[in-house]
Order: sequence, then structure tokens, then C-alpha cells
Amino acid sequence: MADSALARGLWDEAAGLYQRAIERYGNSSDEPIVADCLRGLARANIARGRFVEAEKAANRGLAIDEDYWGGGCSQVGESYFLMAEAARYQGALGRAEFFYLEALTVRRAHLGEDHIDVVWIRAKIALLGLIHGLYPDLDVILRSCYEAYCVRPPTSEFIEFLDLPPTLRMLISQKRQGEADELYRSAQAKLEQLLGRNNVECANLARSYSHIQREILGTAASLSTWHKSVLAAPVVTEENFQRKADEFIAHGQYGKAESVYLLHLRIARERYGELSPEVRHILLDYCTLLRRLEREGEAAAIERTVAKNF
Repeated sequence: MADSALARGLWDEAAGLYQRAIERYGNSSDEPIVADCLRGLARANIARGRFVEAEKAANRGLAIDEDYWGGGCSQVGESYFLMAEAARYQGALGRAEFFYLEALTVRRAHLGEDHIDVVWIRAKIALLGLIHGLYPDLDVILRSCYEAYCVRPPTSEFIEFLDLPPTLRMLISQKRQGEADELYRSAQAKLEQLLGRNNVECANLARSYSHIQREILGTAASLSTWHKSVLAAPVVTEENFQRKADEFIAHGQYGKAESVYLLHLRIARERYGELSPEVRHILLDYCTLLRRLEREGEAAAIERTVAKNF
């Protein structure tokens, strides 16, 4: 019944049914069915805008499945994905990227590099790049996502595949107009560069953003008066990752430092492999940063993974 309510968009009903099922099995139960219910609860809470609760539910489900099935099972990948979604909607982009990368690793192992569900996670990572502007390879990621999308489109528009409209809607509804405008400008500039100014996806984005503005604020966005350019962001190459992270840390910009570490981690994994010394070194540096941010639990979990796998 809970799955049916979730499929029909009855978020409150689904959340209540999942919660009752969890209580029926016992709140401290470590049975896989409880993990399934926790993931369902996380999905319902994301839809209801309860992102902190969603991340906690998915995190608990992940712990159950890791203990029962092992770290590489598909259920763990799904939990990481839900945690990433919840973290992104909270504005915790560094944490979201780490979870997306973990989900990507699991899904790629189960489905292969070219599966649309794997490409979808890359699209989510591309969205983070559009928001914070720190990816030097963002054009490559977007192009590969668009090419895979065109083979068998899972959504009616590419901007929906990138999750741009819901993200813009969330920013405006939270009165973060400046961030919404900047994301719109960044995305429009990249789509024009990738597809051409007259491509339908550019028009779709302009139409969608104007509709969101009118719906939430009561006025249409003056899109035609905006400059289609992105604010200059420092270019980060693999050779200066550590220097750039150190600069951000020295100035107390821990969020930006976290994004640099996670970008370096993604590139190192793809270039050198999951269990390479380079990846181990980045993970340990990242743990140091997490402790500066007083995120002791996350740091300890990564250190346990490093000790187990390297």
C-alpha cells in the first residue's frame, strides 16, 4: 500500500504507511525490509520537502543494507542517491557530490557505463557544476549526458533530465532569487554553447523559468534583458587542486574547499581507479576537512572505508 501511495503521488499517506511499517517491524530492526521502507520514507520526505528527515532515513537504510548485503549492493547505491538528492536540496553541495559519486560507483558496477540510470547521476553532478561553477570538465559532462539522453529520452525535455526546473523552483520558493538567477544564466549559457542559441532546450529553459517566476512571484521574469553569461570562476586543474583547496581553507571557505576535494576525488577515481593511492590520499585529506566542519561521523565512516579497502 505504501508503494502504491508513493507511485500515485500521495506523499503524506505514503510517509505514514512507511513509518507504520517500520514501527511494526521494530525501530531497531536490521531486516532488509526495514531498509526498503526507510528508502520509501526518504522518497516521500523528499517529495514533501522534508530533506533532513529524508537524508536520515536513507542513511539508516544504507547502514542496514551494508551490514546485511555488503557495500556494493544496488540497495546501497540507491540509498546514496537519495542522500545526495536530500543534501542537494538542503544546499549542501559538497556532501551531495560525495553521495552522488558513491551512488555512481555502485550503479556503474551493476548497470554499466552507458545505462541511462548511470548517465542520470552524471546529469545530477553536471547540475552541481552549473550551480557552483568549479568543474573544468563541465562541458564534457554535459555533452556526454545530452548524447546519451538523445538515444532514448527518459523525460520530455533535457532540462528536466538535468533537474533544472525543480531546482529553480526550490530556490525561488525559498526566496533565494539571486542564486536562482545565477543558475538560470549559467545553464542558459552552457546550453547555448552546447546546442546553439536557437535550440529548443534553450527556449524550454526560458519558458520554464518564466512560468516558475509568474507562478510563485506573480510576475514574469524579464529574461530578454539578462546577459547570457556566467560570472567568472577560478579554473581548477588537476595540478593545482591541493593549492586551491588550501587557499579556500586559509580563508575559511570550507564549502568551496570541499567542492575542490570532491572534484579531485572524482577525476582521480576515473583516471587512476577506485583503489589507487591517489584516491586514498584525497580521502584522508577530505576527512581532515570534515573534522574542521565538525562532521565527525562522516569523517569516521570514510576512514573506516579507507582502512577496509586500501
